[in-house]
Amino acid sequence: MNPKITIWHNKACSTSRKVLDLLQQQSSDVTIRDYISNPPSVVELEAVLKKMKESPSYILRKKDKVFQELFADKKLTDTEWLQAMNEHPSIIERPIVIIGKKAFLGRPVDVFEAQLALEMKA
Repeated sequence: MNPKITIWHNKACSTSRKVLDLLQQQSSDVTIRDYISNPPSVVELEAVLKKMKESPSYILRKKDKVFQELFADKKLTDTEWLQAMNEHPSIIERPIVIIGKKAFLGRPVDVFEAQLALEMKA
């Protein structure tokens, strides 16, 4: 049985589209969440980061225009970063893929593709 797969997707992002295509080649049951129009809550962000075993800074999209305008010179706590990501979802790096009890940043695509192959064999 294939694990449940969810992608936090931004259709405007070519990397996100490539990762979605890879996922759909592996499974017909991929849940797509447009995280820009449906931002994850602070609790959801915490849960994904726990699955990644990472801190909020790992999924910050530092090249994003909003990040540059509002946060580039800020030193926030992890809790403050989570709140900022909830309020400004474009600063979340993309795509994020949740497979069962694990979560991954879907970039670079070749690294993610190797991780996906391992997860689908598990």
